[in-house]
Amino acid sequence: MLSLLDILFPETIMKVITPLYKMKTVQPSINLWDKQEKYNGWSDWTTWNVALWINNDQGFYSIAKDCKDYIDFLYEMHSMIGSFFTPDGADWGEANIEEMNEVISECN
Repeated sequence: MLSLLDILFPETIMKVITPLYKMKTVQPSINLWDKQEKYNGWSDWTTWNVALWINNDQGFYSIAKDCKDYIDFLYEMHSMIGSFFTPDGADWGEANIEEMNEVISECN
């Protein structure tokens, strides 16, 4: 199936997109844990992003509901599911543990 880009710019797809696809490039993870400024009321961007995904994704919320704390949630995500990052690229393990424990307790 051809996309609109394929139809309008076939040479661009061949020259730019195809080599990137072959290299299997992925979006780099965004890590702002080294900045000590608040982000939307959370300690940093990573913590905000992790909390956002837990509270707004039914699958993550269901997992969080069955966990006693954030460490338990991390175990489920890493060991059982094999997920180390949110869909936005935030590392589950770099979120602020105290704030995330509050998120998990609110899910229960």
